[in-house]
Amino acid sequence: MNSSPSTERSLYAEGLRELKGKDFAARLLRKDPSLWKEDKKRQDLISRCLGWIDLPEVMGPSLGTFRSFAAELRAEGFTRALVLGMGGSSLACEVSSRMFPAVPGHPALEILDSTHPSAVEAMAARLDLSKTLFIVSSKSGSTTEPNCLMEHFFEKIGKIARDPGRQFAAITDPGTSLERLARRRKFRKVFLGQPEVGGRFSALSPFGLLPAALMGIDAAALVDRARKVLGQLREDPESSPALRLGAALGQQARAGRDKLTLRLPSPWQPFGPWIEQLVAESTGKEGRGILPVCGEPLEAPQAYGSDRFFVRLRVKNLSDPDEAAWKALEDSGAPCLSLEVSDALDLGGQFLNWEIATAAAGALLGVDPFDQPDVQSAKDQTKKLLSCLERGELPREKASFQAGGLSCVADPGLESRFKGKAIGLAEALGAQLARIKPGDYVAWLAYLEPHGSNQRALASLQEATRRLTRAPVTALFGPRYLHSTGQLYKGGPSTGVFFLLTDRPSRLSPIPGQEFDFSTLVLAQARGDFAAMVNAGLRILRLEMGSAGSEPLRALANALGELARS
Repeated sequence: MNSSPSTERSLYAEGLRELKGKDFAARLLRKDPSLWKEDKKRQDLISRCLGWIDLPEVMGPSLGTFRSFAAELRAEGFTRALVLGMGGSSLACEVSSRMFPAVPGHPALEILDSTHPSAVEAMAARLDLSKTLFIVSSKSGSTTEPNCLMEHFFEKIGKIARDPGRQFAAITDPGTSLERLARRRKFRKVFLGQPEVGGRFSALSPFGLLPAALMGIDAAALVDRARKVLGQLREDPESSPALRLGAALGQQARAGRDKLTLRLPSPWQPFGPWIEQLVAESTGKEGRGILPVCGEPLEAPQAYGSDRFFVRLRVKNLSDPDEAAWKALEDSGAPCLSLEVSDALDLGGQFLNWEIATAAAGALLGVDPFDQPDVQSAKDQTKKLLSCLERGELPREKASFQAGGLSCVADPGLESRFKGKAIGLAEALGAQLARIKPGDYVAWLAYLEPHGSNQRALASLQEATRRLTRAPVTALFGPRYLHSTGQLYKGGPSTGVFFLLTDRPSRLSPIPGQEFDFSTLVLAQARGDFAAMVNAGLRILRLEMGSAGSEPLRALANALGELARS
């Protein structure tokens, strides 16, 4: 941490005193579940989720197995390894794949964590299927998205290979349905995780380290950096950067600064979504929580409200183009904390650093960081919709109103205002944004193909909304956010104002063994989450984009511009 000592201490002094009073470090190291809850039943559940703290010291023997498997793939000419996963089973892999350069001779690592049919088909078209290893990654073994993706690609490989299982590997916990299926289908390899490690805390387990090793990353160095973080916590807790970060997160959130605004240097930008899932899903429950905000450019102090806590990651000996803007924030008295890393291999240490910090913040906030009680609601609504298919299609849905030619469905509060009407798009967006109160945030949630142009368009919507409202704004693709920030949206503070975007893909992409295709699945997930959020009493507007490519996204941006000019 690199801010001035007095400023830095003020950010976490009270929280650190509380953690010291709880003897947090020693009790965490001995896996004491009473750090978070007094109820014995809850403690029993928490005690089964604390294996992540041991990973830096127990993963060593597995690394040789990972290297041997990587050598085997290289010898057989595999050029790609595609992870089929979601949430904690894919995000650490994605960080590695984007932060580290390709190593000659090793398979390039790809991640598919979207059920949008265009994304599925685009990935298939980009790969040489005969030289691709498919890694099905799911702790529970029953996660809908990777299982559907597995069936889709297993059928494809079955058409070109006599023994399709040789092009598949699985990473899952012992005894899951995925393990049984993988062995029955004779997958090349099955790697077993630790049941005592939750998905979002699994970056230093086989779920994160095996894919890293396959693409040629020095997994042993990642683990060694994490071991050093653990050593600091054990030997000198009060000076542990992880504990100080956790104390600051908890202390600032309790003071109303619960929007964790991340400033990451260009090489570390991929780390943001991993932090986002870890912090949001772990803390966002019981009406409390910390919302990570990624992707916003750094602005002048007056552009922000009083609900922000800024954390910057700096690379040693690398200049920060936003140094002046950061200094202005510090000088204004805004709560700002800097962390320093040496190089990309410090990723291993940062994984553990943020895991410890999140566990500590959870203790200060009085929440269980290891459960996700509100994630299931969207899954249940999706299953309900898929059980009511009519000739393979979802039941027809009646729009609340029309806005600029787009069909809109809204929560009861907004629906009552425009029901049955046709209004301008700017009027619809303006009405939703007018519901923002001090301390609120805005989230754009897009069930669209996560390709480059849609990513840029979503980032533009994020920036335009930010400038128009001064509220913190996040922009995420579905269904992946269901396994991360979706928990905070429903279980955290009711301070979100949501826009949910869907389209009607022209590609259908069948799912073997299912009555529905990927087009139906992704729409059911969007509609299911919308229903779950309405049931939770949240302020949400869903806009149907149709199948007109990026035109509706440009129309949304134009409507925001119209609002800004009015």
